[in-house]
Amino acid sequence: MPKTRTPHVYSYEKDGSTLYYVTFYCKQWDGTNKKIKKMGFTRQADAARYEQDYRDRLAGSPAMTFAALCDRFLDDYRHHVRESTYMTRRTYITTHFIPAFGSVPLSELTPVMIREWQNRLIDEKKLRPSTRATLHGILVTILNFACKYFGLSQNPAVIAGGMGSLKPAYDMRYWTREQFARFILSGLTPEYVAIFSTLFWTGCRSGECLALTAGDIDLGHGIVDINKTLTRTEHGCTIGPPKTRNSRRKVSIPRPLVMILADWIRRTDARNNDRLFTKKRDDCLDILKRRAKKLGLPVIRLHDLRHSHASMLINLGTPPKVVQERLGHASIQMTLDLYSHLYPDKQKDVAERLSEYF
Repeated sequence: MPKTRTPHVYSYEKDGSTLYYVTFYCKQWDGTNKKIKKMGFTRQADAARYEQDYRDRLAGSPAMTFAALCDRFLDDYRHHVRESTYMTRRTYITTHFIPAFGSVPLSELTPVMIREWQNRLIDEKKLRPSTRATLHGILVTILNFACKYFGLSQNPAVIAGGMGSLKPAYDMRYWTREQFARFILSGLTPEYVAIFSTLFWTGCRSGECLALTAGDIDLGHGIVDINKTLTRTEHGCTIGPPKTRNSRRKVSIPRPLVMILADWIRRTDARNNDRLFTKKRDDCLDILKRRAKKLGLPVIRLHDLRHSHASMLINLGTPPKVVQERLGHASIQMTLDLYSHLYPDKQKDVAERLSEYF
């Protein structure tokens, strides 16, 4: 017979070790009593904590732990966002927030605790300012959820303040046309040539590129129809709608890219809804980094090929509105926030032109 250690917590033997389990009845949202049982705890205190967290989580009390709040938040959040967004946020939460605040009751989570955590992240210098700003935004959202639904009186993350900027640093990485030419002529397989050329010469996102089908390519008019994206889910990859409404767009492409895509379509014999590319995003990134190191080129991310395209457009004097439409940004303000630093001499040009009318 198992021995009772604390109310509802029992010990048992397994493989020569003493473990603990907790079993209890708890009233659910529909008014029914449900028997809850959880085994495998190495400490009886952990088993007792599981019961308390479960009851607090169900009651929605400010006494619940931050980890219990995150469970409730994620259960709700997944119904309102794309699965890939949910997975990204869940990773941030489990990687950064749970280790720092998981066992802390909400009522005891203070702005000082959050500020000290922020300062540790800043001192470690492992995360970019934009990533730190994203983390702060997620934490504010989670605690706003607690304020709205579970009686938390104020948001300690708002009081603590932010710890970074969403605007990228001016050392944004990108390749010039000459650098990309060295890379693309370095002996890549035809499929990688087609993938990287599409990324560089259209500025599309990697998921948009890998979701392209033969029917999306109008070789006669030199147009790529971007209308879907490949996203990673808990059950693998899936094809879904693009990131935003503005992400649906038709992008004109240069003749050399038309020839590259035509050659690849002939090689694969792709038709209509057949996907053009079979490579995974991680495989493309691995090739990009390894080949860049070998050639002595700056090591960049896949997304930096999108920045490279934007830089090339700006250097060609393309108006910001056209850059926005080509990249599929939600607003022209986003385009300007991201790439205004690529116009270092434009203010001087404007001043000189205004001087002519003075």
